[in-house]
Amino acid sequence: MSFEAILFIAVLVIASKLGGELLHRIGQPTILGNVIAGIIVGPAVLAIVQPIEAIELFVSIGVFFLFFLIGLEEIDIAGLFKVMKGKIFAGSAVAFLIPFLVAGIFGLAIDMDFIQSFAIASVIAASSLGVTAKVLSDLGKLKSTIGLEIFTVTAIVEFIAIIFVSVFIQLDTSSNAPEISEMLWLFAKMIIFFGVAALFSVYGLPQFFRLIKNHLRVKEAYFAIVIGMILLVAYFAEISGVHGAIGALLLGIAVSRMTRDEYHEISKNINVIGYGIFIPIFFAGIGLHFSIAFLELDWWIIAVFIAIMTGVKFLSSYIAVRIAKMRPASTVAYGVMSKGAVDLALMLSLLQADIMDNKLFSLLVLGTLITMIISSVELQRKLKKITPFKVGTAELGLVPIYFRRVVSDTPAIAVVNTAFSKTTPDVTIEEFSKTNDTKKPFLVFDKEDNLVGIVSKKEIDKSHKKTRDITTIGDVMYTKFHTTLPDDYLFTVIQKMNSHPFDMIPIVDPNDLDKVIGIVTSETIMNLLEPKKP
Repeated sequence: MSFEAILFIAVLVIASKLGGELLHRIGQPTILGNVIAGIIVGPAVLAIVQPIEAIELFVSIGVFFLFFLIGLEEIDIAGLFKVMKGKIFAGSAVAFLIPFLVAGIFGLAIDMDFIQSFAIASVIAASSLGVTAKVLSDLGKLKSTIGLEIFTVTAIVEFIAIIFVSVFIQLDTSSNAPEISEMLWLFAKMIIFFGVAALFSVYGLPQFFRLIKNHLRVKEAYFAIVIGMILLVAYFAEISGVHGAIGALLLGIAVSRMTRDEYHEISKNINVIGYGIFIPIFFAGIGLHFSIAFLELDWWIIAVFIAIMTGVKFLSSYIAVRIAKMRPASTVAYGVMSKGAVDLALMLSLLQADIMDNKLFSLLVLGTLITMIISSVELQRKLKKITPFKVGTAELGLVPIYFRRVVSDTPAIAVVNTAFSKTTPDVTIEEFSKTNDTKKPFLVFDKEDNLVGIVSKKEIDKSHKKTRDITTIGDVMYTKFHTTLPDDYLFTVIQKMNSHPFDMIPIVDPNDLDKVIGIVTSETIMNLLEPKKP
């Protein structure tokens, strides 16, 4: 028995926990403290701990626990599919592709091969939810609109990066110059694994866990089997041509779909053993592989990689946020550019697969730590300056002074939209639904062109499907609603809009309050309120 390994593990656990506690006390991510602790006790500084085989085993298990918990607590597949066709997915793709292409092309320019260049580029382009989640949680913004927006984009970028790195690792192990047929077979194996995993997750896993829980008298045995399942799924993922971390991630996503009590019970216990032992050892283990050997690289190579990981990453995040129309853009961008657990795990996977050497690994770890600090510090600073303001059902984060100045100086007529949708109260719902897009609210006018109501998809959906041929718009429309005058300031308009169930409000003629001259929508107000400079 190797007592040296026991000593190393003991030192790593204690050092990583103390490092995480210290960084937490000064307002920095605990992950940063774990990695720095590994660097200090590792070969780069004190050389107390060496990256021996026993440590590597604990590190590998830590990766599986980490990705299981990411799937369990961070990735919402149902939510991701909802935005796959929208601006959010387009923005997320841009957030990944810009640094991916820049880093990949730079890798080719310095004589890396294709797989090495773009495998490393996938890691550089990745984002990570862990650090951002901690910042949002500390400031009470985790479930705010801005928090959910950051989470959505970052989760998509994170998921894309995991898939890309997994593919490149498998391509590298299969051949130095993979054929198209090999790539197609690899994707086919991944699709098969995803399909089998999805079917098992929906039809087999919940029943299996409930069965063993109901028949095992020893509570600890149940969680031991859950842990065993994490490792088994990771193993079967590896032999299926998928990185083991992907298998653990999918298992976590599957478990997240179980009932609330079952989910919390598993989450609580896996968190204890994961973050209590294996995951801190994983982060500290990354520090063991860090060295100053990257200084042997040309200074301009070091500078370009750091610039891509910080400057290009922020720029791509900012462009992505603008495409997705999220506000305030610079604040959300700092959240989206964040790096952390996932990036470090993927880097270690590339190091273990011999896709990159220790020099480049150390440089990328350094770049990740720098980006982690920049994103967390700037995100905290900017979030403390803004206050969420509700406009209709949307929420906008702004500096209070800026908000008050705009809404107090701008009249409703400045943002009027004269192209609004209209209908009459006597048209049937069936006829109305065939000829109109019911996603947006419609103003309802009588024969004298007086405003008598407002109707939206919500009211249409409430009507009984079998009677829609005889039910009219007048039967389901809102007759109690707010209107505003052209000279009313936006402060008053927003108050009125927030107190009725539509993201728009009609502007009426001051001389005839039944005559509509236009509408104000939450979108036009949001566009006006958005600061022109980040």
